[in-house]
Amino acid sequence: MRVLTAISLLLAGLQKARGIHAADSSSDDEPSLKKVHEEEDEIGFIQTLLIDPNPIASYESEYQSIEVFESSHFGKVFLLDDNLQLTERDAPHYNEMLAHVPMMEYLAAVQKNNPDGPDDDNVVSALVIGGGDGYVTSELLKYENVAIDHVDLDEGVIKVSKEHFSWSSAWEDDRVNLIIGDGAAFVREQVQKKKRYDIIVQDASDPFWLDTDGEQTILPSHVLYDMEHFAGIFELLKESNGVLCMQAETYNIPSNLNEIRKWKGSLERIGFTSVRYGTIAIPTYSTGQIGFFVAHASKKDGGDNDSMVCKSSDNQVCSMDLSGNINWSVVSSQFDKLKGTTKYYHPRIHRSAFDLPVWVEDA
Repeated sequence: MRVLTAISLLLAGLQKARGIHAADSSSDDEPSLKKVHEEEDEIGFIQTLLIDPNPIASYESEYQSIEVFESSHFGKVFLLDDNLQLTERDAPHYNEMLAHVPMMEYLAAVQKNNPDGPDDDNVVSALVIGGGDGYVTSELLKYENVAIDHVDLDEGVIKVSKEHFSWSSAWEDDRVNLIIGDGAAFVREQVQKKKRYDIIVQDASDPFWLDTDGEQTILPSHVLYDMEHFAGIFELLKESNGVLCMQAETYNIPSNLNEIRKWKGSLERIGFTSVRYGTIAIPTYSTGQIGFFVAHASKKDGGDNDSMVCKSSDNQVCSMDLSGNINWSVVSSQFDKLKGTTKYYHPRIHRSAFDLPVWVEDA
């Protein structure tokens, strides 16, 4: 996890963060490069990304410093208060999964609950909380019949993203309604209005971090991971086939893994079914791995969550489908219909993302 500077409570809830990052000058043997460090004191871990020293964009918003740098391998590198947000090269790994996993599972659930198949004329309503770089929203636009509410706090992040990242043209699409504001408050407001969405993607920052002496510091985005907020999201999702997908930290850090277990329990107690943790390989995030939760608001599509766990004590490969009895032929056909291509997501990596190491399953 990363240390955030003292910024607005609401901002941290809407921006991605993946560990402790600090940018500094390079050593004498590489004087032309700047180093972006990522440190995890809890496990004695550190990694460094080398970037060009001079930013191609530098902007001070109401909340934070926003910079874009170039790097030789990872392309453009996006920093907020010297904290790594994404790189052009591996941004597809995380963002494509957060967008396509819930959309594909929604479409498969519609197929399951409506044997005649989904009506191609039906518009899928989506809410994106956070993700101010615009990548998740751009991926959702690869589905023709979609309408998106995208809420993010820092207009400066959106401004810089529009100028420097190709995918940020998503906000120019008529299917996108961009709201500058607090995501948690937006959820509460829409619940009061009895608004309903088919899918909700929450691309939020780390809710806590552990300092060098092991003390936990609760970060502002913690509000996006509490029971009240989860319950609000559940209320916003349509009862028949609604799907949530949310950033859920790395399992490689013990405190993260503990929270992952707690979040799963919270989502299930609220009423979500098919609550599953999926894994994403992404080299510039802490330990090279980040995870997400996908969960369904419908009781029809998931069944008993306990029956969907392949126990590590099994003596043979578990043959059950751990992904909520999804019709993968529907996923494959929808993948073929995408308007554009993907670099990371495909149906096979979707299906296998929930196959976790034994020690994670046993946690």
